[in-house]
Amino acid sequence: MNPLHWTREHQLAWAVISAIGVILGLMLGFIHSPDFSMSQTWQAFEVWSSQPKSIWAWPSFGLLFTGLALYAAQLFRSAN
Repeated sequence: MNPLHWTREHQLAWAVISAIGVILGLMLGFIHSPDFSMSQTWQAFEVWSSQPKSIWAWPSFGLLFTGLALYAAQLFRSAN
């Protein structure tokens, strides 16, 4: 089941779900960071986001998880 042969609607849904996964991964990474406990949340986010080494793992995990979840759902759906 090749995602490049999916309809445009399914490809768009995959892109949207993956983008949501990136945003959720970024939010979870920020919540789990030690900077989250600072009183000024926006300033804490700026401090946390200024360290790219600590950021990239969380959105990447969110992208991978949601993208694979949608792919698995499509795969199981086509098998039935």
